Amino acid sequence: MRVSSEWFPFVIGTFALSLISWMNSILFNNVLLFEIGKVIYFLAIFVFLSILILWVKGYIENRQSVQEDLKNLTRIAFSAFLGVILFIIGFFFTVYIGVNANTAYALLILYFIGYSEVFAVNVFTGYKLFTQTLRQEDLNYSIIVPSIALSANVILSAHLLPPYLPYISSFWTRVVYFIMLISVGITFFQFMFLGSIALLSHLTFKGYPSVVMIPVGASSILAINILTFPSYNFLDFLYFPEKVSITLGIILFGFELWNLTVGLIIAISRRNLKPNLAVWAYVFPLAISSLSDFLLYQLTSITFFKYLELTLSIVIVLFYIYSMRITFLIIKRRENTR
Repeated sequence: MRVSSEWFPFVIGTFALSLISWMNSILFNNVLLFEIGKVIYFLAIFVFLSILILWVKGYIENRQSVQEDLKNLTRIAFSAFLGVILFIIGFFFTVYIGVNANTAYALLILYFIGYSEVFAVNVFTGYKLFTQTLRQEDLNYSIIVPSIALSANVILSAHLLPPYLPYISSFWTRVVYFIMLISVGITFFQFMFLGSIALLSHLTFKGYPSVVMIPVGASSILAINILTFPSYNFLDFLYFPEKVSITLGIILFGFELWNLTVGLIIAISRRNLKPNLAVWAYVFPLAISSLSDFLLYQLTSITFFKYLELTLSIVIVLFYIYSMRITFLIIKRRENTR
């Protein structure tokens, strides 16, 4: 069985368990949850390296598969998750291991590597959309994954730059902040236009129900970026009022909550569909949504966001268990057909 980029959401789903453990360890002051999250982090790195090796091995053993995947818009889009995984690894490194001046700049290099990868995939996806002959089923919500991945750079940058950590110089902080700003602009308009195309296609074609959850990730990642922008007002570079960022964050939360509700209803009502790896599309957007709610609670102290984050944490665990079961069924089915 060849491993493709469609397996990367499985890796991010495992990192999501570490994320909710870390967030809830802070919200409920629980050291045990922090340690559990740390163990899951190292486990997720092992899973990532295993899948990465199998992914590369598949291309080495079958050179024809490279050309096949370059024609598959979903697999192109999902390869952007590789850069997101690098952002996540760097973020959790600051959380669980700690950073000094040397490791901070090493993580900055990791940031630029990850961003270069997601930007290249984003541009290439756009190129394929405009030049490749597409089937209607190709135009599903997976085409906005590179857009989400582009703004996901905030996952690492927000925990690496001043004022959170003091090691990165003012010059590089300005560079990364500028990248964050332009990425949000790209993500916003791609989400509007590509998201509309994907919605119309999905309403007609009725593809995998799990991809309906991807827009939750788009609105949430925009909210996370906007909520972090006021942190960089000290640079005297660009100014973003804190109350404006919170207001916009809550506005985006409204769409997130609506899409989340619809997505969960669809997930429950169509749970008996044929097993597919697309089921992991539930976990990644839910993890971003929970992080957005976590930040909103920290900035507003509104209890609703605290317990919504806790509720989403439970839902993420349930979806992870369900997705693992589906994954094992797929592996078993493919092994039996050999």
